[in-house]
Amino acid sequence: MSATSPSGADGAAFPFPVRLVHDRAADRLEVAVDVLPADVDELTVEASASRLRLTVRRGGERAQRTLSAPDRRAFGDDRRAVYNNGVLSVSLETVPRVHVRRS
Repeated sequence: MSATSPSGADGAAFPFPVRLVHDRAADRLEVAVDVLPADVDELTVEASASRLRLTVRRGGERAQRTLSAPDRRAFGDDRRAVYNNGVLSVSLETVPRVHVRRS
């Protein structure tokens, strides 16, 4: 799966280009965000088992984008985020989602 989208979770425009690639063979979700001219101190990356939230705070403004784990997948423990030359690269392990049946 590969996708590019400007929308935030709330439907508001996220002003930074985002590229998503779910590599099923490698069990990874790769996210690249062109956040230039933001500095690394203006970025926040948060990840849970089901969501990835990217926040850019710059000049008193806040832009936020929340992404869900791919279908039937969850984010695992292997998570990395790197900022280099205006590009934020996030790599997340994907694992099968565990469903608990209730009786």
